[in-house]
Formats: sequence, C-alpha cells, structure tokens
Amino acid sequence: MVPTCFFITLPADFNFGECLWFLDRGFDDCLYSIAKNRVTRVLQLTNGAALVRIENEGETLKVSVLNRTLTPEETVEVRAFVNEWFDLDLDLKPFYELMLRDPRLSFMKADYFGLRLIGIPDLFEAICWAIIGQQINLTFAYKLKRKLVERFGETLDFEGQQYFLFPKPEVLANAIQEELQGMQFSRSKAAYVLEIAAAFATQTLSKSGLRAMPDLASRQKALVNVKGVGVWTANYALMKSLKERSCIPHGDAGLLNALVNLDIIKDKKEVAEIEAFFSGYEGWESYLVFYLWRTLSKRV
Repeated sequence: MVPTCFFITLPADFNFGECLWFLDRGFDDCLYSIAKNRVTRVLQLTNGAALVRIENEGETLKVSVLNRTLTPEETVEVRAFVNEWFDLDLDLKPFYELMLRDPRLSFMKADYFGLRLIGIPDLFEAICWAIIGQQINLTFAYKLKRKLVERFGETLDFEGQQYFLFPKPEVLANAIQEELQGMQFSRSKAAYVLEIAAAFATQTLSKSGLRAMPDLASRQKALVNVKGVGVWTANYALMKSLKERSCIPHGDAGLLNALVNLDIIKDKKEVAEIEAFFSGYEGWESYLVFYLWRTLSKRV
C-alpha cells in the first residue's frame, strides 16, 4: 500500500497556526485530534473511510491519507473537503480593509491574520451541533457531542488510536429518545436531534437541496420550518456549512458579549445599533461574527 499524499497551495492571507488554535482552544472535540501542528481526522469517502492528516509545509498544506491509497476521484473529494473546511478559496483582503476603517476592530487584522471561517462541511452535523450547544457552555456541549458520537458514530482504528465519524442521519433517526436523555440530553434536545435526523434520512432536508434554492432567505425559511431549528440555529448552520457570507446569529450570547466588550453597544438589547453596525459589512457579516467570537478566547 502506498498512502496518498498531495499538496494544496495556500493563499497569502492564510494562517494554519491560527486556524489550528481556534479548532483546539482547549476543548475536547472527538472528531479530530491536534498534535505537533497538524490535525488528523477520518472522512467518509466514496469507497470507505480515510484517515486524513493535514499539516503546514511552506506555502502549502500537506494532506496525507494514512490508512490507504485513494482513487483519483477520492483525492478530489478530500481536496474539496479541506478547501471547504478551511475556506481556502476566499480572498480576505476586502474584509481586512473594512475592519481597518473601524478603530474598534482594526486590531483584528494583526492579531488574527489568516484566520478562516472554520466550517462544518456536513450540514447534518452542523445543525446537530448547533442544537446540542444551545443554552449550555461549550465544555458541556463537547461532552454531549462525544457521548453521541461514541455511541452512534462509526470508528476507524489506526496505530492504536480510535477515530470517529459523526453519526449518519439514518442511524440517529432510529435511536431512542430516552437513550439520548440518558446521555444528559434534555428532553427537547433529544427530540430535536431525532427530528433533524429523520428529515435528513428521508431527504426532506439536504445540503444540495438548500444550495439549489434561490437565496439566503429561502434557505433560512426551509430550515426554520423543521421542528427544532430556530433562526439562530439556521443562521449558524448556514454560515458554517454552506458558507453563507451574510448570516448573523442574532441573540447569540458570545456575539453580544463581544459587541459589549469592544464598546460597539452598551446594552445587549440595542437591536437597532447592532443592525447598523453590521450594515457596514455587507457580504462579510458571517466573517465578522466569526472574528468577534475569536475575541472571546485568549491565547496563552
């Protein structure tokens, strides 16, 4: 077996270290491992699972598949995933130029230069994660996610370590609500996760279906029509999975804290002031939200 390895040329405004740090932040994400300035995770491809390791090498990302040789078609799949995960095809220069005009935000270019909007390419996973994280702290949210993944997700064993895939919708759709509640999911969250799983399992909801819709408003409406998906969840999933550039998860606690911390608003109920602030970043609202979230975590 000759493991597959290829390189992706990076844009000048990309910082792998900053992206890795954001992925980590000291939390326990069960879907990837970060060590020695590289990230390793398993992907489900056309012909089966592939263990993928990504690391920075000069002006490229080196992408290695550790457990098998990929077909040319699967190599295209992995390349597309990495591009989407790290949002590599976007030019950040216009965004940085906008931020430099505001003295309250100008520090972000230097402090967070090269940070990309880290995505969740799997829309089902993105929605489930948004539901899991509602009204609880991130540490507990990651614990719930791990319980769900370890119970219902597929695994790949490699060199004594176990790697997980997020559960498939058709698997979760057949889960018992009481079992999720036994994992410390609230009654409503357990019900919503199963509802979402059923929608994906039956193709009532899909990423391709949302992409085919004419505009952001149509996609938002399609999502909030699903039980358990509110406006915040819809906007979060769209910005993280479909890379919608104009999503603002209004009411998000972290976003409001960042706006107060940066003296953009005085009171978290200043809806008009928040709208006015974001109006100056048309087409970059999602990135601005992501960078505002970044201000809440300090590197040590």
